[in-house]
Amino acid sequence: MIYLHAVVYTALGRAIAIGLATAVAFGLIFLREATSPSGEGYWTAMAAAPNGALYVADELHHELRLVQPDGSHTRVGSVPAGIFRALAADGPNLLLATEGKLWVSNDTGATWRSVLPGRFTAASVEGSHELAGAWGLGLYVSNDAGATWRMADVPTGDTEFESIVPDYAATLLGLLRSPDRGLTWSRLPGLPDRMTTVSLTGSTKAWKYQGQGQKATKEAPTSIASGEVIEAGLRNQQGGVAARRILDTGFKAA
Repeated sequence: MIYLHAVVYTALGRAIAIGLATAVAFGLIFLREATSPSGEGYWTAMAAAPNGALYVADELHHELRLVQPDGSHTRVGSVPAGIFRALAADGPNLLLATEGKLWVSNDTGATWRSVLPGRFTAASVEGSHELAGAWGLGLYVSNDAGATWRMADVPTGDTEFESIVPDYAATLLGLLRSPDRGLTWSRLPGLPDRMTTVSLTGSTKAWKYQGQGQKATKEAPTSIASGEVIEAGLRNQQGGVAARRILDTGFKAA
């Protein structure tokens, strides 16, 4: 009788342990999905256009719009059906990141072709050099305007992409940098996690924002060889948004 009780308790303990492990695993998956970008109710697919204008991919009407600085807009072309996450453009080359596919256009949105499957959440276009981040899968790079793609080498587990610009990628775990035009990536040290945005500026003058609701103050120029300034956004513990500068010579907090 004692032996049977021991067997029953051992089996019950194992069942409970397996149940708890399964619950934790599903909980982690749920949290990861909950923190991924969501486009519901927002314009998420926008990209800079020439002369200060803006490209907007209209998910509802399946069209690409060109919005002028005065607020007027025109229809440029159609866009594929889907749930849009990001749009990138440079000249005639456009990338549209959606929930199920990555779309490429080489004629300013007149025609589109599907090139990769996946949940794409970030994209970047610079001439024929293109980058696309697939949530939970990896980062893809093309050097021929989207004709061919290869998967880049990123740190293990660092595949939740929030924003991408040439040579930099904002992820849930921090900020990645590539020294070889997107083939390999490494995490910049000394930065907090959950980077949400990253953008390139052409001047060594930048605006800095710290905390929520605080005024912006302008920084003095910084003397660096390339004159490159990276502005990276991250969410702080209070839910506000802070901005920090990343220089090509290393990290410097704003």
